[in-house]
Amino acid sequence: MSLNANEIYLQLKKGKTKYHEEIHCPLILDIMMDKKKGTHSYFCVEALIGDSKFYEWTEDHELFAYCYCLGKMFARKNWEEEGRIVKKIVTIKGQTNNRMEYWKMAGWSRFGISKNSRIRLNLKDDANPSQHYAQLLKQASQGDFTAGEIKQLMEAINVGLRAHELFELQKEIDQLKSDIEKINEGKNGENNYTAQGIAQKGKDSLANSLRKS
Repeated sequence: MSLNANEIYLQLKKGKTKYHEEIHCPLILDIMMDKKKGTHSYFCVEALIGDSKFYEWTEDHELFAYCYCLGKMFARKNWEEEGRIVKKIVTIKGQTNNRMEYWKMAGWSRFGISKNSRIRLNLKDDANPSQHYAQLLKQASQGDFTAGEIKQLMEAINVGLRAHELFELQKEIDQLKSDIEKINEGKNGENNYTAQGIAQKGKDSLANSLRKS
């Protein structure tokens, strides 16, 4: 695919890239099986989409997600086979094996085989912490994180989850205060039965909130 910046701009101006199973499923497999490519970044360039759109497709389209998972296996197989070839290369003692270093770097960027590798998160930016937690577990089940990485990510999500729960609890408390004000207004009127009903509803709401926290 050879497009210049202006051609890309004009194509994007026509409208966002739409998912087509018969086009994008074979494409992701072809790219991941290609020894010179083998990453979803190449797919994104050819499909003219970004990370967020790519992960949206894997979330919304089961067959595409499966093709990507299978493609990662092909890419890793190719990488491991190349490693067996590279390790047999004999170099002068004390001289750096540049091909081996490049092979390691490819493993770090593609498969996270490094202490300092970057983490790609398959998280929807409009989701709440509870949903993020579930999304991380799903991504972890696909082998995208090391044990240390998933531990750190879960700890970070837990902090956000607690804050989210406190925020939701505060909203329920504010609603309860509003209900109590209505109760007090009702006590000054004739419909004490309605006031009592609101009071009981408020008590039940507070009890449920406290149990959740």
